[in-house]
Amino acid sequence: MRLVALLGLAVTACAPAVASHPATPADAGRGTVLGTTPRLSLQTAIREGRDLGPIAPSTQLHLEAALAGRDTATLDALTGRGVQVSTDEYLQRFAPAAGAVSAARVALAAQGITLSWSSGDQLAALDGDAAAVQRVFGVAVHDFVAPDGERFHASLGAATPRIPEELRATITAVTGFEDWTQRHLSAVRSPRGVTTAEMAAFYNMNGVRGGGADGGGITIALPEIDSFSQDDLDAFASASNLPHFDVEVHRSLQWGSPQGVKGEADLDLEIVHALAPAAKLVVYYSSPDNTRVLRMLQALLDEQGGPHTVVSSSIGTCETPDLKSAAQLEENIIRAAAGKGTSIFSASGDRGAFDCTQEGDPQTLAVDLDGSLPDVTSVGGTAVFLANGGGYGSEAAWGEPVEQWGGNGGLSSFWTRPSWQRGPGVDNQFSNGMRQTPDVSGNADAQSGWEVIVGGAQHKVGGTSAAAPMWAAITALCDQLLMQQHHQTIGFANPGLYWMAENAASLPAPPFHDITTGTNLFYAATPGWDYASGLGSPDVGALAQDWPKYMESQGR
Repeated sequence: MRLVALLGLAVTACAPAVASHPATPADAGRGTVLGTTPRLSLQTAIREGRDLGPIAPSTQLHLEAALAGRDTATLDALTGRGVQVSTDEYLQRFAPAAGAVSAARVALAAQGITLSWSSGDQLAALDGDAAAVQRVFGVAVHDFVAPDGERFHASLGAATPRIPEELRATITAVTGFEDWTQRHLSAVRSPRGVTTAEMAAFYNMNGVRGGGADGGGITIALPEIDSFSQDDLDAFASASNLPHFDVEVHRSLQWGSPQGVKGEADLDLEIVHALAPAAKLVVYYSSPDNTRVLRMLQALLDEQGGPHTVVSSSIGTCETPDLKSAAQLEENIIRAAAGKGTSIFSASGDRGAFDCTQEGDPQTLAVDLDGSLPDVTSVGGTAVFLANGGGYGSEAAWGEPVEQWGGNGGLSSFWTRPSWQRGPGVDNQFSNGMRQTPDVSGNADAQSGWEVIVGGAQHKVGGTSAAAPMWAAITALCDQLLMQQHHQTIGFANPGLYWMAENAASLPAPPFHDITTGTNLFYAATPGWDYASGLGSPDVGALAQDWPKYMESQGR
């Protein structure tokens, strides 16, 4: 399940806003998505809707600009090896140059556009009226009415913003010309389920937790576009014999307001708290709108990012050509955070190999925009089968042909395959040189969904939106143990995870359950890495032993 692209990108990772209705217990006979209804893509809304003509010249538009960093090739190389740089080093060597941004601010102000920026950020906010925006960037914005009667504005056709020559060295892309939002939630309710205690046993967490690991000293940060209910959290803590939830919440008028209680935020918080109860929990709220999510994400990673922070995001949208610039904005933000040691887990999506199904395309292969970013760990989905006495039985890739649910995975159309993505199974008949997802997986099938409390009642919920917070909690436990052993924390996890897959024979224990049965509605699970389950699901006890070996191999 996933929340949907972080970008206005989407996250994620996106673009457009989310229309939704909460699922009810009566929906449970079939899988239903928490708080979300199917959403047209922006292109479909424009094609099938009605063009009302140019937007009023005085209408205020709120855009985002991607800023050019310095020496990005070196930063990419360091991050790809799992090397962490300090905040000071990042500012001195890699962040956008303050002088260049200041010059861009002056140039844009002369044209009636305000540039807002905080030192070190990869994202700048641009605010101005429609007349100024069209004059500077050459993009005509029109008002539209969607087929369902919803009004929105968007750029006319496939116009690419024209960056003035004097700004091109500083501003590399501009997005946010539309206010149609595709971001969505993807937690799936089901009539059956498992407890967090059963999942802790299934994934071999109990020895680690019994040895004193509880997430202490680690922050788990969650970007959310729907609200959590403190009453639900209190009820879950009481029923699960957990400490009280103490969630630090961040809001801003610039980020907009989240939707009401839809269940996603409750799900995220309940899973991470059950598995890593001493971790600090921080929530950043925004509306589902593209520009709001990007600004919120930048603030979250600025204020919380670093080697003691793990991020779990279930926000996403599918990769479509019109979101390439937005994706670049989001990747710039993510890359900076990963370089400074932040672990970021993103739900891969719940529509199998066809991530655009939610937006109306059930036939074209597509990956999730947020989950495919090169500097996040994409988390796919499995169906779990408990052993008779509890504990690990078996798993299959998650794919439900009738309901059209499944863990997203496939080939990005935006990003080339990173240097760290190698190992058994990575080179296969479908490989084309592009980023392959997911990286890892976890329980996501609604039929083996997690028992959580939403809206005052117990529900069983699946989706990659459950698998991502599980991996975030596991990483918090391993980080705590690494610190106790005087190692660095995990930071960007993928270089280490793929190293373990390549060097499994030399490790104390196999870190992954290799998923070899099932499909994600197109790609089959196979030995080694595959598009249906990535490297597989975690054996947490083994990971706790293997991470120090990786750190030692890297001199960390």
